[in-house]
Amino acid sequence: MTMKMGDEFTAEIDVAHLRQTSDIADLPTLVMQKVIKAGTQISGAQDYASLIRDLFKSSGIYAIALLASPLVSLVLAPFLTHSLSRSDFGALVVLNTAIALVTGITQLGLISSVFRAYNYDYESRRDRLGVLSTTVVLLSLTSLPITLLVAMTAPWLASLLLANFSFGTPIKIAALVVLMQNLSLPGFAWLRAEKRAMFFSMLSILNLLVTLGGNVILVGAAHMGINGALLATGAGYAVVVICTLPLILLRAGLASRLNIAQNLLSFGTPLVINGVSFWVLQLSDRYLLSHLGSLTQTASYGVAYSLGGILNIVILSPFILAWPTAMFAIAKRKDAPQVFQLVFRWFSMVLLLAAFALALIAVAVLDLLFPPSYHAVAPIIPVISISMIFYGVYYIFTIGVGVRRKTWFVSLAMTLAALINVGCNLVLIPLYGSMGAALSTLIAYVFLALIMYVVNQRIYPIPFEIHIFAIALLVGIAFYAGSSFLAQHQTIYGVCAIYVGSTVLYGGCLVLLDSVGFPSRATSLRNCPQPGLCDANRAQYAPRL
Repeated sequence: MTMKMGDEFTAEIDVAHLRQTSDIADLPTLVMQKVIKAGTQISGAQDYASLIRDLFKSSGIYAIALLASPLVSLVLAPFLTHSLSRSDFGALVVLNTAIALVTGITQLGLISSVFRAYNYDYESRRDRLGVLSTTVVLLSLTSLPITLLVAMTAPWLASLLLANFSFGTPIKIAALVVLMQNLSLPGFAWLRAEKRAMFFSMLSILNLLVTLGGNVILVGAAHMGINGALLATGAGYAVVVICTLPLILLRAGLASRLNIAQNLLSFGTPLVINGVSFWVLQLSDRYLLSHLGSLTQTASYGVAYSLGGILNIVILSPFILAWPTAMFAIAKRKDAPQVFQLVFRWFSMVLLLAAFALALIAVAVLDLLFPPSYHAVAPIIPVISISMIFYGVYYIFTIGVGVRRKTWFVSLAMTLAALINVGCNLVLIPLYGSMGAALSTLIAYVFLALIMYVVNQRIYPIPFEIHIFAIALLVGIAFYAGSSFLAQHQTIYGVCAIYVGSTVLYGGCLVLLDSVGFPSRATSLRNCPQPGLCDANRAQYAPRL
C-alpha cells in the first residue's frame, strides 16, 4: 500500500509503462490463443499467433519488475494493517493518494516524452545525452521548490488533507518521497530507452526489496508508524537515485538545452490533464472519503479496493501492454470486425471468470490475513471487481479511436467519467460511507465503458456480442451472491468447497454461453450496427497507415 502509487497515475499516460509478467501473461495469451483456434477459417492465423507470441516474449522481462510493485504492496498491506492503527493506515492511504497526484503533475508528462525524444526525435549521442540532462534539470526545477514549499507549510497541509495538525511530519516525509520518486525517473527512463531490460529489472527489484525491508525494520522493529512506512518508500527510490543519477550527471552533465526542453514539454505537459483525470477517477475517492467520512473508513476502503483490484494486476495490465500492437495488426485484416468480435468474446469471458474467482479469494484473504476490524468491508470487494471488469472492456471499446486516430475521445470520456465519479462520491459517501465510494467507482466505470462503446460503434462499428456479456455478468453476480450466502457460518473447508464449486459451475455456464457458436461472416455482418462500414473498416483504415 505504500509503494508506487505514482506508477498507477502514470500508467494511463504511457501504455508502454503498463506492467506485464511472463507468468501472468498466460491468461491474456489464452484469450489470443482461443481467438486463433476459433478463427481457423480466417486466413493468416499462424502469422497472427506468431505476432502475439513475440509480443509477450519481448515484454516479459520488464513485466516481472513492473508487476512486482503492486504484488509487494499487497504483501505489505496485511503487515501494515496489523502494525498501524486504522487512523494511521487511513492517513497513509490518503498521503499515498496525494503523492500520486503531486508526482503526476510535477513530472510534467516526461515519462512519455523522454521515450519519444530519445528514440525518435534525436539520434546523435550528444542530443540523447542532452535529453537526459534536460530531463534532470526540469524535474529538479519542479520537484525541489515543491518539496521546500510542502516542508514549510506541512502543518497547514496536514490540517487540509487529514484534518489533524499532528500529521505534519508525515507530510514532510511525503514531500521527500515525491522528490526521490521524480529524481529516479531519468534513470529508469534511460535504461528503458537503451533497452537495458535486465538492468532495469534488477534496479526495480532492488527498489522493492529496500522498501519491503525498510517497512519491516522501521515499522515492525522500530515502531515508527506512518513515518517509517513513508521513509521506507523514500529509501527505495533513493537507492535508485544513488545508482543512476551520478552516472547520468557524469555522462550528460547538468545543463538544459532550450530546444530539447521545448520538445519534451510540448509533448509531455498536455498528458498531465489525462493523468489528473485518471487520478480523479481512480484515487480521489480516498481523499473524499477521509473528509466526508473518516480516516478509519478510508483505511478499510483502501484495503478493500486493493483486494478487489487484483484483477487489474493479474489480467488487465498484461493485456493492455500487449493489446496496442495486436490491435493494429488485426485492424489491417479484411476480416478485422470478426476477429475483434472474437477477441471481445473471449477476453470478456476470461475477465468475468477471473473476477469471480479473484473476488472470492480476496474475501478469504481479508478474513485470514487482516485484522477483524477490516472484515466488514468484504461486500465492497466484488463491487470493485465489477468496476475493473468494465475498465477492461472499456479498453476493447477504444479500438475505434485508436484505429481512426481520434484519441481525443478518450480524454473527453475519461474527464467526464472522473466528474461523474466525484459527483457520485459527494452524494453517496455521506449516505453509505465506504460502499458509497465503491458504488461511485462502479458507476463511473460503467459510464466510461458505455460512452466508449457508443463512440466506437459510430466511427468503427464492430459486432460486439453485448447481450452475451450482459447475461454472463448477471449470472456471475447471482452465483457470487449465492456462494457468499452459503459460505456463511461454514468451516474453512466448507468455504473452500463452496467457492471452488461455484467457480467451476460459473465456468461451465460461460462455456455453455460460448456453445452458441462463433458466428459466420454473414451473421457477423447482420449483427453489425452498420454492416457496410464493418465490411469497409479495413479499406478505410489501410490508406492511413
